Amino acid sequence: MSKVFIVGHKNPDTDSIVSAIAAQEFFTKVLGKESKACRAGMLNNETKFILERFGVEIPELVVAIMDQDSVALVDHNEAGQTFEGLNYANVDYIFDHHKLAIVTEKPIFCRMEPLGSTSSLIAKMFFESEIEISEISAKLLLAGILSDTLNMMSPTTTQEDRNLAVKLNVVAKLNVEEFVSEMFEAKSSLEGISVQDVITLDYKVFEMGKSKVGIGTWETTNPESVNARKDEIIKALITEKNADKLDHMFFMVVDIIKGSCELYIISETEKVLAEKVFGGTVENEIMFLSGVVSRKKQIVPPLTEELSK
Repeated sequence: MSKVFIVGHKNPDTDSIVSAIAAQEFFTKVLGKESKACRAGMLNNETKFILERFGVEIPELVVAIMDQDSVALVDHNEAGQTFEGLNYANVDYIFDHHKLAIVTEKPIFCRMEPLGSTSSLIAKMFFESEIEISEISAKLLLAGILSDTLNMMSPTTTQEDRNLAVKLNVVAKLNVEEFVSEMFEAKSSLEGISVQDVITLDYKVFEMGKSKVGIGTWETTNPESVNARKDEIIKALITEKNADKLDHMFFMVVDIIKGSCELYIISETEKVLAEKVFGGTVENEIMFLSGVVSRKKQIVPPLTEELSK
């Protein structure tokens, strides 16, 4: 019997992991299909904290998919973000809140909405189905929403995200303020994190016009702890840029508390582009961007517009 493998993007964040796990319940209860949530990379400390807190096993790393099996992509659809060895002929489902970037050779089930997280989308689908969601999935999806929207502070947040979070917590019964504080403390922790992990745990490559652009993100309540390793990080970013054969490479240190970011500038090429696109000034290889916290909504679109001219 064929199985649906549910997989988030490489360098998975919390939303990518928990939406896959909850989607497994959706496939079983609502669609009546055998499925399995997988991951496409190592987990960050925030995601580890959430799964341990709720007693959920870490999904297995995705391996080869058999020809007869299906793949459901969650929280992504760009080719550069899928797991290695994916055959797009196996993709039958997409659940995402990013821009559409895939061309398929067959009709597939695709549900995409401009919400603050893919967790919001999975939650919405559960509520639409009127099938009862488990307490564990409600907790995971609520955590995914809070993580991806930075506790509703990100400009990607919609009123629907807020409404869905309230509905989920009727089942989850979490003390949200206390949970978010603990979750962000885990997100900020550099314990056991190498410099390579810092730049790649939340890292994506984008096609922008004729350019390939890598953008890493580190969200923290303590940006000073990251900036203390700036020189090491910039060296690692240059190495990663060359290894991935990128035209540009950026790294965002997002201050969750202040709602701002420090954009690392690794060369004159990035400096010229960033000054043109964001209008800021670079000091000590950092451009401070007030009010900027979202890669998806505030960094990628203006860069794409400039590089597509």
